[in-house]
Amino acid sequence: MNDSQSYHVEWLVIQDQLHSNVTVRIGDGRVIEIQPGHAANAIDLGSVAMVQGLVNAHTHLEFSQLRQPIPTTGRFTDWIRKVVQSRRENPSTVGGAIRAGIAESWQAGTTLIGEIATIGWRPQDYTEVISTEVPFQGVVFQEVLGLSPERVSQQQQLARSHVTDSHASLSRGISPHAPYSTHWDLVTAAVAMAQQIGSPLAMHLAETTAELELLALGTGEFRELLTEWGLWHADLFGESRQPIDYLKLLAQAPRSLIIHGNYLDEESLQFLASQPQMTLVYCPRTHAAFGHTEHPWQRLVELGGQVAIGTDSRASNPDLSLFAELQFLAARHPRVSHLQLLKMGSTAGRQALNGRQSPDHLQAQTEHALVTERASVGETSIIPSDFTIIRPATSPMRDPHQELFAPGSQVCGTILQGNWIKPMLANANGPEIDR
Repeated sequence: MNDSQSYHVEWLVIQDQLHSNVTVRIGDGRVIEIQPGHAANAIDLGSVAMVQGLVNAHTHLEFSQLRQPIPTTGRFTDWIRKVVQSRRENPSTVGGAIRAGIAESWQAGTTLIGEIATIGWRPQDYTEVISTEVPFQGVVFQEVLGLSPERVSQQQQLARSHVTDSHASLSRGISPHAPYSTHWDLVTAAVAMAQQIGSPLAMHLAETTAELELLALGTGEFRELLTEWGLWHADLFGESRQPIDYLKLLAQAPRSLIIHGNYLDEESLQFLASQPQMTLVYCPRTHAAFGHTEHPWQRLVELGGQVAIGTDSRASNPDLSLFAELQFLAARHPRVSHLQLLKMGSTAGRQALNGRQSPDHLQAQTEHALVTERASVGETSIIPSDFTIIRPATSPMRDPHQELFAPGSQVCGTILQGNWIKPMLANANGPEIDR
């Protein structure tokens, strides 16, 4: 987008700051100016809230072809068996599923994605979804897992090849899958590689009580599964590790995303809160689908830690809508401000995937943009023009703190690097917001 364009909105949330009745001018993929009131040349988007783009901090796009989730009743390892079976039955659909998942995410207002990739994918599956002018934004984490020495060695090579591959404009990371599937030595190697390359890590941790039992005692349904698959041997989990041991190891990486964390204890939460480079990624509807106990995200926020939101995959979720996750949370926690939920669904995920900047620096950038006269691009170049447009359930929206994710509110537009992704239509007066 070479030419700038101005839009007038009723509400704007940018860098976690709320503004009302403003005009936003964007160009070259950046916010150029934020101006109070309705500028003469601005397109009026009506009674909507323009918020900085939603971020899905954790998903597995390879399952996007599933029309309904794999049943989550029964034991967690039974669900894993079904997931592995689904993957084996659909080996040739990975590329199409990834593209479909990205397109679905964009339509749902998501602008940045933390993706876990396994096998069978190509860079083009991410970079050529619509056109090369509308690139994929996010981090592709190569999943690595294995328990035997041979497998550990092979997976280390896979991880190194992934993070050092300069083909295509993809941001890359490593995902040692989970404690029950990934040898401690492979996790250690992934951390060392992340330190050397400067890449982020993502790891499923404390997802189930069965995982905790395996780590502490070497017993339970995960031992049964590993035995069934011919992977069990007695010294695999002989050191009686706990999630805190993995957290202390992962803390050595430049950035770490702790996926799920459904059963993190107080010691682990306090440690997470003390590590600004670490983010807990909570997947609300998947968590509910498995019937887990209350998630500790509120306690971590209370301690000062960072929580981001993910959808997980269509293997456990009916869709890939991060907006729907936030609506689900808003309904479950009516006393929590919707702006706090938005921060978890936007800023926290963006910082986890792309890196953290100081709050003072971010506020300064926004204040530079919020002027009545033209601001230079250099002053505001840090603010990307990635936005989610939300139509409130009732118009006009009087209190975004309680109405942003109310039942009936919906995503009606997505702007990615200044380009309208949803809808891809325009009329003589500007974007035709999806109704």
